[in-house]
Amino acid sequence: METKLLYLEDQYQKEARGKALWHEFTDLILDQTIFYPTSEGQPNDRGKVLIDGNEYIIVDTWSDGESIHLISHDTFPDDINGKEVQQILDWDVRYLHMRFRTALKILSGLAYKMFGATMRINQTYDDQAWVDLELDEITKEQVDELFAEANKVAKSVKDTSFSYMSRDEFMKNDEMMKICKGRVPDYEQIRILNLEGIPDQMEFGTNVKNTEEIGEIEFKTNLVKGKISRRINITLK
Repeated sequence: METKLLYLEDQYQKEARGKALWHEFTDLILDQTIFYPTSEGQPNDRGKVLIDGNEYIIVDTWSDGESIHLISHDTFPDDINGKEVQQILDWDVRYLHMRFRTALKILSGLAYKMFGATMRINQTYDDQAWVDLELDEITKEQVDELFAEANKVAKSVKDTSFSYMSRDEFMKNDEMMKICKGRVPDYEQIRILNLEGIPDQMEFGTNVKNTEEIGEIEFKTNLVKGKISRRINITLK
């Protein structure tokens, strides 16, 4: 039961219809969904679905590799399979993660471009986000320089876009392999974020259409025994 990932086709789609393919108690699979599952350092979307006029709150979303599972507070009706389901995102939460996600991609891309640092892992929350850089040490001066450049990009009013590479093509691209440290997911097509001013990067999360939507990227104090950690914490204005 493969779910069509509407959130990759239109990251601004707030509502959508889908057909129920399978369910078990509070777990539901649709033929297509706008709900993003927890992955790639981005938390799951939240929201609700409507079935026969009844509302079910979606509190979790996860992927089994093929299907997206929508998890509700309440048990779904026994006769749901084959029925049309209306999906409605908690848009405020999704949009905040989109802004954070693009900000992190700007920071990690610039860290690679400026210092040769690669991203190890990253995470977004409802009020902050962070990225771990694979760098022996980072100084306050480097952090200041990085955030100054990142905010220049954020304020440059540039559109984000996406392209795809086959997995084989991606793995033959030396620059791409350096940026991702050879950690390539087992997908036939690799989604690439394209943004003028930063290196192209693999990206399967949701992002804003234009950098002006991000706002100002702020560095949160991040000291470990008097030294700046390689984990860069941010908030957004």
